[in-house]
Amino acid sequence: MAVFHVKKTSLGEDQNTLVFKGKIIEGPISKGMTIEIPVTQEAVVKMKIYDVALFEKQKDDEKKVGLIVDFNGLPDDMEVVLGLNIADEDLNIVNE
Repeated sequence: MAVFHVKKTSLGEDQNTLVFKGKIIEGPISKGMTIEIPVTQEAVVKMKIYDVALFEKQKDDEKKVGLIVDFNGLPDDMEVVLGLNIADEDLNIVNE
């Protein structure tokens, strides 16, 4: 299992993706792995990582890596996750 520290969550350019900007705390993270997004104390939404981006020009080392999750066809799910305003939080990344 890997751990990713999310510094900021934002909409992608195409409005169908979310970008979790942050840094890798533990383990390797790659496209196709699953990000576990806590919704409540008991409930977790699992989403596949569509892509991993490196923002080389980003001055803040805390936001150099972006985990991109594609919500195409799932606008309600995206709205829920965006509404959680995930920031300054560690998320588990698993290889499922």
